[in-house]
Amino acid sequence: MLFGDRRRRCSLSAMAILTIGIITSVVMTGRVVGQERDLYLDLARQAFEEGLESIPAQVERWKETWEPQPEWGYQPPGGPPYFARLAGSLYHVTGEERYAETAIEWMVRHHEYKEYFPEEMHGVRPDYAGGVPTLTDFFQMSFFGEAYLFVKDSPSLTAEQRQIIQQSIAEGAAYVFYFPEWGPMNRAMLRAYSLLLAAKAVPDHPDAAKWDKMARVLAADSWGKWEEEDAQIYHPVWLISLVRYVDALGDQSLFDHPTFRYYFDYFTHLLDPTGMIPDFGDARWHANWSWYVALLERAATQYDRDDYRWAARRIFNAMHAAMGATVGIGNGMNLLDAYRWSDERTATDAPPAVSEEVMEDLVGKKIVFRDGWDDNANYLLLNYRDEGPYARMARDYLRNTIPVEEEKMHHGHSDENSIVLMMSDGSVLLNDAGYRPRMPSGPWGEFRADYYHNRLVYRTTKRGRDQGLWEFLRNSGAYRPVETDKIEFWTADDFDVSRTRLTDARDGVQHDRVITWLKQHNVYVVFDIVKFLETDFYTLATLWHATTVLDAGDAHFVTGVDVIRGNEMPRNKALRIEFPERGIRTQGTFELERNLEPATAVYQTLASHYFAGHVETFVTVLAPVDRVAPYESPVDGIQVLNPPESSAGIGVALQIAGEEIFVCSNTDLLREIIAANKRPRYTLESGRVTYGPFSTDASFLYARRNEQSLKWAAMHMVGVSYEDRELFAAPWNTFTLEPDDWATGLGAGKYRFWEGMIDLP
Repeated sequence: MLFGDRRRRCSLSAMAILTIGIITSVVMTGRVVGQERDLYLDLARQAFEEGLESIPAQVERWKETWEPQPEWGYQPPGGPPYFARLAGSLYHVTGEERYAETAIEWMVRHHEYKEYFPEEMHGVRPDYAGGVPTLTDFFQMSFFGEAYLFVKDSPSLTAEQRQIIQQSIAEGAAYVFYFPEWGPMNRAMLRAYSLLLAAKAVPDHPDAAKWDKMARVLAADSWGKWEEEDAQIYHPVWLISLVRYVDALGDQSLFDHPTFRYYFDYFTHLLDPTGMIPDFGDARWHANWSWYVALLERAATQYDRDDYRWAARRIFNAMHAAMGATVGIGNGMNLLDAYRWSDERTATDAPPAVSEEVMEDLVGKKIVFRDGWDDNANYLLLNYRDEGPYARMARDYLRNTIPVEEEKMHHGHSDENSIVLMMSDGSVLLNDAGYRPRMPSGPWGEFRADYYHNRLVYRTTKRGRDQGLWEFLRNSGAYRPVETDKIEFWTADDFDVSRTRLTDARDGVQHDRVITWLKQHNVYVVFDIVKFLETDFYTLATLWHATTVLDAGDAHFVTGVDVIRGNEMPRNKALRIEFPERGIRTQGTFELERNLEPATAVYQTLASHYFAGHVETFVTVLAPVDRVAPYESPVDGIQVLNPPESSAGIGVALQIAGEEIFVCSNTDLLREIIAANKRPRYTLESGRVTYGPFSTDASFLYARRNEQSLKWAAMHMVGVSYEDRELFAAPWNTFTLEPDDWATGLGAGKYRFWEGMIDLP
């Protein structure tokens, strides 16, 4: 229980535990070893000691610099409620009275800051009709309420102090009723939790029952429901508010809901080689790491799951090593929760390091390509998440209540079919755009709009020959509603492949992104396939973002991501970006700001007129290369197997390490469907496409050829041929359930996947 009996515990000295943490907090072959739990507590103590100096200084700066604005009203300093909560929870854990005394001191003092809000501004807001509240921020309200409940039985708390603190809590609870924002999202759960705490903190208040009732109303949208947000920062805020709400409510049944447990698996399987959740949606590099640690420790204990425990300590060890000994008050507060919620058990092995869907194609809508968990692993994260078909009422409510034009609901970016993170050998090669520079967004939808992401963008107008691409693409940045689907994901010995689809019914665009990872050589082949649903002029561009361009040629660029939000990145690898398709396409770069830093977009673009049903393709080959030798590539040559005017399929042959590797994809999965309404409604001939020496109706074909042998794999096919040799032929079958009064039909069904090898003369 959150506010149960205090537990007393002796801890090692700060220096001793920090030494242990440095020595034993290592990551080797997926195993995390160390004394993390003790270190959680010691770092929280250390954060408290630092807060004794930093919080008074912060308040003094606030007094000197804060200027009230009519639109924002009264905004007290944010640090004291956090500090009081840290101190109160330390008292709860250790029983040391000095922590209670500090928490009480800062809570009692907090209402005094209202005197800095000018009297003449008290009447400018209708939500101040009952007086200016001590607490106006729902983040601070929950921490303030927790702090009080942790220390309410302390002998240090006088009756007068209790009355002052309870009055401040009551004012904040009353203030929430002016805007009880709802929906399965972080802000609603923070409000719900704050109101529940208020009802517990001031149970004799005439409005306590009303606060409790509203808390349950607001929490109902999140209780066992999918979260509507798609953002690295806000996932843990929503979820930890739910966990804390559950504890305060005293009802642990939420942990039995599969929709709730889902998110702990989701976080675990998203982990990148830096040991953190990648920044997608509204996010900042390595932000909110301590929230994830606390949540995964709680889940590990609650569900007795070692993989959650491993994930929590993988994040902690990596982030603590990156940040050094100082963690700050907010992180200290969350690490203390991690201490309270964890057990003495050590983490063992990591989950299998495999490419996978995270977690599925309804809610998570993310695909990870990976070959390990350590710092040097190869990793690519594709996000194809749209708004989703759930939480419709809440999403519409947001759209009509606050300015969210640049977002997919909620806190999500226009990053469908985008590569949000790519890493190799510790180096970041592609990364996401970052959080907005200001509210509600910066110019041109910074940084949420489609052109800030590593994706294909499109416009229903034709760019002029002399018009700059950046100037042409950018607009207000308003979100363009789309729907997304997973068409394919498969792992094989030599390759992993995904095919995901974005459908924009308004602009008449269907975009399939096919990513094939050639695992042995660590090369990615990306096909961007656009089918036009309307007749119109279109401009298309594939965008790849970096901070540094190291080399450029007629059809390639070598880039690096050297800095992310002021953080220097390792520079072991660079990214070679090749555009083997030429013709009337053009490629180049343009400068922009992204993630609050100067950046460069590498692009290939094409503008033309298309009829409904036409297909256009882009091919991009991505290969990590050594930073010290950016001119060298594992790919010795690339040949496009299908000319641009042939829209039935797209294929490439790559010369790598003395072999020829073929990657081929059907571009239009409906092309093979025959007019007659019979079953099967396709044949080998209706879907046949030729890719160099291969002929097949497969949706995807891979082959590796050397002087001695040919290894091949195909998916969703009736037949595959190589030159004059038949590699595969599905047997004919009887199809008795025929529509439209057809007689019993004969034909061959498509096989899901098959592979083989033949000797070559």
